[in-house]
Amino acid sequence: MTAAEKDPSQRIAELVSRYLNASIADVSIGRLTGDASTRSYFRASTPQESLIVALYSATFDETERAVDRLAQAEAANPSARLTFANDPCAHIEVTALFLEAGLPVPAVLKALGADSMMFIEDVGDVRLQDWLSDRTEADAFDAYRHALELVVRIQEATRRALQSDSICSNLAFDEAKLRWELGFFFANYFNKYLRMKLDPSTANAVQADFKTLCSDLASRPRVLTHRDYHARNLMMQNDRMFIIDYQDARMGPVSYDVASLISDPYTALSPEHIAELTERFIQMKASSNLPISDVGEFRIELELMTVQRMLKAIGTYASQAAANNPIYVPYIEPAGKRALAAMERLGRFEATYELLKTSLV
Repeated sequence: MTAAEKDPSQRIAELVSRYLNASIADVSIGRLTGDASTRSYFRASTPQESLIVALYSATFDETERAVDRLAQAEAANPSARLTFANDPCAHIEVTALFLEAGLPVPAVLKALGADSMMFIEDVGDVRLQDWLSDRTEADAFDAYRHALELVVRIQEATRRALQSDSICSNLAFDEAKLRWELGFFFANYFNKYLRMKLDPSTANAVQADFKTLCSDLASRPRVLTHRDYHARNLMMQNDRMFIIDYQDARMGPVSYDVASLISDPYTALSPEHIAELTERFIQMKASSNLPISDVGEFRIELELMTVQRMLKAIGTYASQAAANNPIYVPYIEPAGKRALAAMERLGRFEATYELLKTSLV
């Protein structure tokens, strides 16, 4: 590995100085701490302005359609469709789609595929999770209400995604994807993190629960989803909310982003606030171009989705812990408790409930 590969700051500074028409001596580069991502992020600043640099592991052709890159990836690896989140062309395409739909996302300022880089609008460092720490209960509720309004607007962009044959409309939370996520949870939480030795009957019963859960969710009508919509992927800048980490947007159940947001283990919404926000979302949907056809079924779907999303989140936290990144460990228990509460309300998935409950003691 060359010195430039170990520390790309000099190359980034050179490219940013050209883009901003600034002296390279005026450009400062700072590495940003990312979430569970394989991309590297940097903030490039001059005394007048700043931008975010996304650094990818390989060069790319920024003019290529993401759906064509997906086809190429699948030809080489049939499971590529399940894990397409890190593709830079998908980021470019989904950004354009969201901006056309009037959604507040950071603009792609310039793509430099030959240099494996992308310059992105800087929307600051304040995540909703952090912003909430010194806000009143009323302020917090208003922020969540607005975040749900943005979910409705994402869903209203479904037709736009389908008509443009966006990469979003070519990916979905189908049964295979949902099962893959729960397999990821099982392997990383029970096997790697807890090192549990499960007897075959217990393991088989849990896998049967997974099949039932994912089959039910996959059969539900689909809309455009962000796919990881929570308080660490919503940024607050001058009290304006921005959506980030949306490049793996895909079709999924109406409840998908709602469950991610209101059951988010990064925050501590009370059951009463969760119930009130659910009602607000139902009301918002009633006046949207994609109203909920059966509110009773939506409530059931939301519980099912909460189980799936919280288990997937635990899998991610456990995977990061196994990779010597323990910052997510404190969120395992709250995510587990939210999954257990949803299973209790459903009165289903007994094998998974008992095993998860035992693991959290």
